[in-house]
Amino acid sequence: MILIANENDKPDDKNEVKNSEHKDKPIYVKVSDETRGLIDKYKVQGTTISDLIRNAIKCYDDFNSISPEIHATIEKYRENSESDISFIERAIRYFGDQKNIDRDLWIRARDEMKMMLIGKTTFNQLIAAAEAPQDSLEKPWHKNVAIDIILWYNEAKPLKSLSIEEIISTIQKMWVVANYFHTIDVVKAGEDEFHVLFRHRQNKRYSSYWLGYFTELFASDEISFKCTVEGHSFDESLSLIIKIGYKK
Repeated sequence: MILIANENDKPDDKNEVKNSEHKDKPIYVKVSDETRGLIDKYKVQGTTISDLIRNAIKCYDDFNSISPEIHATIEKYRENSESDISFIERAIRYFGDQKNIDRDLWIRARDEMKMMLIGKTTFNQLIAAAEAPQDSLEKPWHKNVAIDIILWYNEAKPLKSLSIEEIISTIQKMWVVANYFHTIDVVKAGEDEFHVLFRHRQNKRYSSYWLGYFTELFASDEISFKCTVEGHSFDESLSLIIKIGYKK
């Protein structure tokens, strides 16, 4: 038999009003040897019986507060004689494995197949550029969607409130994630000058397309800085020098 009582109870307190129903009235519970063994296990670690009871009841209440739909799902997929905690561990492990599989698949597809993460508008731009004559890449440049990605990455902060560093760092991050380029190196050559080197595995026409794309972006009236861009396109790289004139 185990007595469960509030640790602050003082049975010998002479000021206690007898015959009153105390909210911390002791509870006597008969426990099995298995339960007693678990109690002793955690008592050795410094956990009080009061804490054990409190935590156990809270855990019991949390589990039984799960919606009926989730309980039904647990019963449907839990194996015979599998405990609740074993099932929850298995479900969490499965969820983590699926997340890792999705991530690993994307990394493998990007590295092994050179696949790109590409939006619909950008896809249409690239198709138009591919179909255009060799000297006619200008039309896709004017349908620039980099601003949408920049706003998304910066959690919808107003474009004019973004610094030039924030815009360039967004491009450096997202254009590698999308696998348009395998590396983008940024060097701040001065207070108002940035050198950006894009590396890819395509051809010089691909470099020329992105040269026009970024030149158009940094000339946009939506950006709060007046920029000039000097660029050179090569077979597997693109070099930009971005100079900041003044804030608009």
